[in-house]
Amino acid sequence: MSDLQAIAVAYERVDLHLQSLRDAEDGGSEDPSPDSVDREQRLNDQAYFVLAWGQLEADIEEACREAIREGQSHEDWRHRRAWSLYNPEDRRLSGLSFQNRLTLVIEKGSGDWKRTMELYNVRNQIAHGALLSGGIDMASVIRDFFRIQSSLARN
Repeated sequence: MSDLQAIAVAYERVDLHLQSLRDAEDGGSEDPSPDSVDREQRLNDQAYFVLAWGQLEADIEEACREAIREGQSHEDWRHRRAWSLYNPEDRRLSGLSFQNRLTLVIEKGSGDWKRTMELYNVRNQIAHGALLSGGIDMASVIRDFFRIQSSLARN
């Protein structure tokens, strides 16, 4: 997640600007309206969420490719045989769903696996046009992304 920290900094800069607009509005300024600032903040949260998600997903993809390569290189065919079904060079990872890719690199059912799937569902909502009515706690999400990234199985 080489760009996640830069994305977090950029998000914070824009969010602080939006907060200053809200603070100016509280001080009696006529523009912008509180509703428009709220909407901008929600859109900003969601836009940065999807941008940051892309960094996490890229790390999950690479860890999955590494796991496949590792499995394919095992000396014992009994271990290697299942891994030979996948092509780590395939852009779509041989058609593996996101859930299956995640399961190859984080224990299924673990806290990090569950949180990643929750965040994946949020990503899908936003990316497919169902904007959230509330804001996203991006500071917490960024911490989650870093924690999840550090828990990826890499051999």
